[in-house]
This record gives sequence, C-alpha cells and structure tokens, in this order.
Amino acid sequence: MKPLITQPGIYDLSNEQYHADPCPEPSLSNSIAKVLLKQSPLHAHFHHPRLNPNRASGSPSSEMEKGSALHRLVLGKGSDIAVLPFDNYQTNKAKEARNCARAEGKIVLLKKDFDEISACAQAAKAQLLQREDCSELFGPGQAEATIAWKSSGSWCRGMVDFLPDNPRVPLFDLKGTTKSASPHEWSRSLVSEYRTQDRFYARGLKALRGVTPQPMRFVVVEMYAPYAVSVFTPAQSLMHVADENVTCAIRLWSECMKTNRWPGYAHMAHVE
Repeated sequence: MKPLITQPGIYDLSNEQYHADPCPEPSLSNSIAKVLLKQSPLHAHFHHPRLNPNRASGSPSSEMEKGSALHRLVLGKGSDIAVLPFDNYQTNKAKEARNCARAEGKIVLLKKDFDEISACAQAAKAQLLQREDCSELFGPGQAEATIAWKSSGSWCRGMVDFLPDNPRVPLFDLKGTTKSASPHEWSRSLVSEYRTQDRFYARGLKALRGVTPQPMRFVVVEMYAPYAVSVFTPAQSLMHVADENVTCAIRLWSECMKTNRWPGYAHMAHVE
C-alpha cells in the first residue's frame, strides 16, 4: 500500500491516518521520542503503530473523548461527534450505540457531556479572543496540520493543533483537562511531560519552512465550570534542555532504525 506521505511537507490528514503513521517508513513522533527518552528503544518499538501493528490500542477514556470534542468545537477540525441520548452506558442499547459510533471513527459523548463540553468550548473561545498572546490562534492557518520531515536520515512527524500561515509566529497546542489548569500545576507538567513537543515541532517547521517559529503556546482548558483557561510557553532554559533531548531521541531512533536493534534497559546492576 502506497504511503500517504511521500516527501517532506505539510499535510491535511485525519487523526486516524496520522496515528497510523503515513510516512514511507516508520517515523518518529514526539510521543515515541518521549518513550525513547523515559524508557527504552524496546518500549518505543512496542508502542509504535508500524513496528508493532498488533498492539492493543484500548478504548478512549471519557476525558480523552471530551478533549477530542473540545478540539473539534474550538478548532473546527477533527472527527465527527456522535451525541447519544442516554444517561449512561449501563444498558445494552447504549453500549451498542457507543460501539457502533466508535467503529465509524466518531467521538462519542452522552448528551449531558456534550452539553458541558459545548459550554466549555464557547467559554474558552471567549477568553482566548481577549488574549493578545493567542491572537494568531483564530487567524489564517491550518488546524490539526500534519508535518513530516527527515532528520539524520530518518522520517519524523507531528500533528500541530493549530499551525498559523505566518511561519514566524507561535504554534498552538490545545489541551483539555478534568484537573486544574492553574499555572502552578501546569508549569510542572510542561517540564516533565511536554518540554520536547515545542522543540520537536520547531525543528520540523524549520526544516520545512526555513524559519524557526516562536516558542509554542500551550493552551490548557478546564473542562468543568467555570472553564478557566491558562496559556503557557517554555522558558529559554527549558528550550535548551528540550532541544538536547530531541537531538538525543532522533539520534537514538536513527541508530535503531539503521541496525534494527531495539534494546531495553541497560545491562547493569540497579542499586537502590
């Protein structure tokens, strides 16, 4: 089967097409890069859709489906939303409707959850429109843009939640949470969980557009009333560390792809 992507560029693909890895050969994503850095090449091989196509993906959690719906309602891009007229999934009829909608690739929400996430999206947009640091989020650009490029001889890919047409302005990443979006909580998450995302995508855009964009804006929305919003961007010190992390992940990925060796943890005694 011919890959959907045959040369580096910016593409308009569905979530399903992107997550199946549409590149000519297995490619490195930011999520797989994090697995390489936090665990090992063996774990990265296990979680990769092309290297381990038989892995169990599991059903999306309620929070994940709400987050996907928030993307669709705020950004206007993503899978269709199926709104089910049930109070819960305890009946066979409700379970069957949910399973059928998921099989069609839809985001599935109960009516009460759809009503809340709709209110959340409306409130989030109203807050973001008042922020100067998010003005480009509603300007010319492409939502859920797939970027694919080559680095150190290997394919890399990413999906940018919102990619402005202007190559010099920030990229945007939208995250819905059922927890707190307070700066105190999310500044730690930016360091531990999301630091490589900004530099990984910036490296791809530099390869494709010839310009490094400004640091990414992480937009975090609380998916419960009053639907507060926080916006974060990494500090220069964090970007320096993250850039080294990305270089390390790409180098390791390229070596594993070249040799087809995917080692686990280092062979050494662990001392507590």
